[in-house]
Amino acid sequence: MSKKYHIVGLGSCTMDLIFSVDDIMRMNFIDRDNKEKKYIAIENSTKLNVKSVKLFPGGSAANICSDLANIGYKSAYIGGIGDDSSGKTCMKDMINHNVDVSGVKIFTEDSTATSIIIITPWEKDRSILAYKGANNLFTKDHVPEEMLKSTQCFTWTSLTSDNGIGAIERCIDLAKSSGAIIAGAPSISIIMNRFEETIKLLKLSEITSMNDEELVALTGERDIVDGMRVLFKWGLKIVNITFGKEGQWISDGTQLVKTLPPKVLPQDTTGAGDATMSGVIYGTLEGLSLHETARIASSLSAMEIETEGVRAGIPEGFSQLEKFMKSHEIIQETSNL
Repeated sequence: MSKKYHIVGLGSCTMDLIFSVDDIMRMNFIDRDNKEKKYIAIENSTKLNVKSVKLFPGGSAANICSDLANIGYKSAYIGGIGDDSSGKTCMKDMINHNVDVSGVKIFTEDSTATSIIIITPWEKDRSILAYKGANNLFTKDHVPEEMLKSTQCFTWTSLTSDNGIGAIERCIDLAKSSGAIIAGAPSISIIMNRFEETIKLLKLSEITSMNDEELVALTGERDIVDGMRVLFKWGLKIVNITFGKEGQWISDGTQLVKTLPPKVLPQDTTGAGDATMSGVIYGTLEGLSLHETARIASSLSAMEIETEGVRAGIPEGFSQLEKFMKSHEIIQETSNL
């Protein structure tokens, strides 16, 4: 059956404030499991110098919808945005990426969600302070039913309020009623704050992508393959696990494909996981092999981190993505799960 949308996404839409900070302390600890933990620290009653500040529209669900629209998919984002300048900027950016925002609810009760992303000089990595704002005001009553019945795939990301969980559940029910695929991208935020609900939502999903730390926190399995097997027992059909600069593993429950990322010079890893999820969704909907799906996902992620700011490096059209893949070596290894 023909559908109006390839993808409809519900989750965060934020204004990202990227602070590049050199004047900050770093502390490394070894926990009881002999695992290294890295922290940044601000001394009390001090004023730190910020090297640069940049603003970019972001948010996981908004990123996924924008990424997929960029490479040719009909995408729609639904969620809550504040009636403020940040909200207007976020809406304009999604529209510029050809994302349908007719399902967005504008709220006057709270501001648009904001994330303060701290970039340190030691690694091209980040710590995030997140304020959910209007994201938390979107409820199941705001869900545009016909939009959810008209999509090939519904993707949910980390909303942690009761309102957000209820809205995700409503979207899943509507999307499944018309045969849509459900893709879940849980972050550590929803795993830590709404653990049982995360498991419930994943058991209603066919596709997921998360990083290795999220997998361990979710399944309790420190062995990655064992953790992936837990997700397959829950009913997932495609599981993708990312390891930062070490690449990603994708499996259908039988075959396991390990992919090393293309070599690029990272500038900002914000949005890398969303770009990976976009590639996994694209490959699955197109019926591509695990190998080709992983090539697309890892390439989208690599292009994302080459440029500072979310969505800034995402290709303009699938042909640009193909050109990147042809010009970069992508090493893959195949085994049984």
